[in-house]
Amino acid sequence: MSKNSEKNLILAMAISMMILFGSQMLFKTNIKKPEIPPVVNVLNTGEKDSREIEKKQFLQNENDTAALGSEKLTETEQVIDTGKIIAVFSSKGASLKSLTVKDANHKEDNIYFENDPGKRIFAMDTALEAALSRKIFAVKEGDGFVEYRYLVPGKGEIVKKFIYKKDGDIVQAQIKIKNTSAQDLEVAYDMIGAAGLRSVDEGGRKFLQIDASFGGKVWRVKDGKKEKQKSGDVGWVALKNRYFATIMKPLTPFKRVLVRSTDGKDLVSIVSSQEYALAPGVIRTDDMNFYAGRLDEAAIKPLGEDVLGVVDLGVFGGVSRFLLKVMRFFHGITKNWGISIILLTVAINLLLFPLTIKSFTSMQQMKKIQPHVDKLKELHKDNPQRMNREVMELYKKYNVNPLGGCLPLVLQMPIFIALYQALNNSIELKGSTFLWITDLSKADGIQIPMNLPVIGNKINILPLLMVVAMFLQQRISQNTAGGPSSPEQASQQKMMMIVFPLVFGFMFYNMPAGLVLYWLTNTVLMTIEQGMISKKQAQ
Repeated sequence: MSKNSEKNLILAMAISMMILFGSQMLFKTNIKKPEIPPVVNVLNTGEKDSREIEKKQFLQNENDTAALGSEKLTETEQVIDTGKIIAVFSSKGASLKSLTVKDANHKEDNIYFENDPGKRIFAMDTALEAALSRKIFAVKEGDGFVEYRYLVPGKGEIVKKFIYKKDGDIVQAQIKIKNTSAQDLEVAYDMIGAAGLRSVDEGGRKFLQIDASFGGKVWRVKDGKKEKQKSGDVGWVALKNRYFATIMKPLTPFKRVLVRSTDGKDLVSIVSSQEYALAPGVIRTDDMNFYAGRLDEAAIKPLGEDVLGVVDLGVFGGVSRFLLKVMRFFHGITKNWGISIILLTVAINLLLFPLTIKSFTSMQQMKKIQPHVDKLKELHKDNPQRMNREVMELYKKYNVNPLGGCLPLVLQMPIFIALYQALNNSIELKGSTFLWITDLSKADGIQIPMNLPVIGNKINILPLLMVVAMFLQQRISQNTAGGPSSPEQASQQKMMMIVFPLVFGFMFYNMPAGLVLYWLTNTVLMTIEQGMISKKQAQ
């Protein structure tokens, strides 16, 4: 949920509450690899091997399709399977071609594939060698690592080494550049950073964003129509959609992040190294960690506490995290996310029940003094200031809070917004079923045998049930507060009974089914409580 969406949601709810306040004033290939061996300095290769590779690359640079007999250089792929991720690297550009993540049940999600070597993660651009991202690197694989090496004749040697652990979702990358010439060498490069995730558009909301940290402050970019860049000490850079993220965290200083769109829709980040002057024989090493997986704080935390800023749960983030913990607790018992949401709603409702009783009591008190309020309004209709003063004194005399009936709804607002963020970004709900709902993370659309205007060929049942429940709740609530004392109030109450549920129905229609299920359950519980209290007070 974007900041603007969150503001719009708060504004819509505030307008709805203003309606309510006004009325009451009037009246969510398994390849097993062993543990990582000690890092080996691969730049100190034998002289014969270096000459052979340099010979092959020289011919390749002359003609990428040049035949070298049985040793013709062609693109090969290297597969890393840690048990949590499957990463496919390519010898062309020594870059990442494909990424698949696995959940606890070994279900696989392919979150990244890039066929163009120039757009792949870890693809480099440097003045040492033109079109380096399309050159074939020599490959060496070992236990827990894959290593790529490229010789630039008469200049230098470029090595990329990717180290991984079993059951890990973080890959350590080492970029080494050695000056093999007899003169000082100026070294700098740009490299594709977090990239590749596709935009997710659901219910009119776009879930794709690049975040980057500079000095502990997070820079967020959603629009790639215009190229944007920011300079400074890069703490980390991430690309995220609704459920997944690719994150690159440099362990040695990088100086800039550039963001652009690859096709007018998707985003790519490019990180720029510092500029170095290497003396002959000197090696420069840049280290970084790369994460690919769920947009989840527990999974990302091993990268460092500072990287948790990529998980943005909005203004009420603390409440969102607490609600997620409670919901996961219930899921541990029920093994069903729909039931867990219902139990979470019941728990919240029980927590707020004392305030609900106080709200109904306040409404009854308002009912008792309403005739006095009407008399004061009639008596001082030509003097609004005195009328307001007299009414407030009346409220004070009888210890009545005119907004007391709205207190539970006011407290529901931060809980609602926090739960929206929690459910909207909770990958646990992705694909989770409940009753007729096939995916709690999406609207509960049911296919219909016709194509209706605006709605289309699917109809969302939960929001319609919610509108009906809110209509009944409004009716019982108004009965609890007493009948209207004037035709104007009767008209306003009737409008309130219709408009208020419709406003919420419109707001909720395309929201995730898990969130609508929460509000529907809450409305049903509130309606039952109001009916019980009203019946008890009538006895």
